[in-house]
Amino acid sequence: MVYRYGGCSETGDVRNENQDHILCRAGNIGGIPCGLFLVADGMGGLRHGGWASEYTARSFEAWWRRELPPMILAGRDSDEDLEELLEQEIWEINRAVYRFGRERQIRCGTTLSVLLLAGSRGFIRNLGDSRVYRQRDNRIRCLTQDQSLVAQLLREGAITEQEAKISSKKNVLTMCLGMYEEAQSFGAKGRVRNGDVFLLCSDGLYNPLGEARMEELLGLAGYGAEQKAALLRRQIPPGKAHDNVSAVVVEAAER
Repeated sequence: MVYRYGGCSETGDVRNENQDHILCRAGNIGGIPCGLFLVADGMGGLRHGGWASEYTARSFEAWWRRELPPMILAGRDSDEDLEELLEQEIWEINRAVYRFGRERQIRCGTTLSVLLLAGSRGFIRNLGDSRVYRQRDNRIRCLTQDQSLVAQLLREGAITEQEAKISSKKNVLTMCLGMYEEAQSFGAKGRVRNGDVFLLCSDGLYNPLGEARMEELLGLAGYGAEQKAALLRRQIPPGKAHDNVSAVVVEAAER
């Protein structure tokens, strides 16, 4: 399996600062093609949200270089081993961001959508309302569950999908990195197939575009992953990017 990727992250049409951060890494570890991709959408005034998302991305980059290779090279690459390693990193990042906020008595946090690929296996961890999608056979599917008040009410049947779309509380999160002393992430895993396309994105992308439009753009022939990531941003109507916009596109192909 070969993983090709591209990403973009920018302020959008309204905000003055980009508090999103992305990370894209791929390589061969011990004969196994691997990839690590993430989107983090920071929250908090005075650049503190930007610090939280940047710290998360930098921490996972160090994890990719220092923590993951020894595990795989030592043969400790079972599903359980890799999931435990991911959870440990999330626990450590959450502890650091939580302490940063507590020491300064500020609200500070970040969403996290992370995709780890190892051979033909994929592992997802998600906190907050950034998302991971998979396009397979030209059909898009969201692989994560939003950790937000509106999403929770929708899952419980307390509101309708139409009510959720117009709710004034749809940006209220029930979980993110740094919100609580203990972070509870959503997790998923599965097999990666030839031709799969993954999209990691912040709410600044999926809210103005919608899943139908994202499905159409991800399925365009003749565009690589980097081109699709840029195209997704460009297709947001002018003036409608009310939040920071981040997208990471990953394509899986057999050698």
